[in-house]
Amino acid sequence: MSAQTYRSHRADLTSSRTWGAAVAGGLLAGVAMGLLMDIMMGAMPLIGALYGQPTVIAGWTAHLFHSVVFALIFAAVIGSSSLREYGLFGIIGVGAVYGVILEIVAAGFVLPIWANAVGAGGGGLPVPFIALPGFVTHIVYGVILGAVFALAITRNRSKRTNLEGTEQSEM
Repeated sequence: MSAQTYRSHRADLTSSRTWGAAVAGGLLAGVAMGLLMDIMMGAMPLIGALYGQPTVIAGWTAHLFHSVVFALIFAAVIGSSSLREYGLFGIIGVGAVYGVILEIVAAGFVLPIWANAVGAGGGGLPVPFIALPGFVTHIVYGVILGAVFALAITRNRSKRTNLEGTEQSEM
């Protein structure tokens, strides 16, 4: 009987590949979501107004910043939990759920409270501020983020397995 090393397929949270995948996924997902938000709701000036600049450019800048921050949080949660063991479609599903959570928490509560506090709500946004287009855009964000991130970490698993020569499992 030969000795066999067992290792987890855990996403290495210190890996630049993991964080790079999160940033890339956040930017790609943010652009897709932002385009939908701008087309469906004209929301970019409102997002810019959160920072005192009610312009489309400020809105895009803030939105993409938020997209990357939320993607890094997603990567940290996936990488530090059993969710890391999910395959491509599992992580995409987790991304979709993450999008729903972002819609409820960030867009439903944080956005209207923040906008109202800085006078950007155009007379006051209701709290919660829940709308079907928001769910659509956040689910798109989550699915794209999940897909990009999952492809990167599952590709990393495949490379590690091929380099080590054998499939390894977690004990």
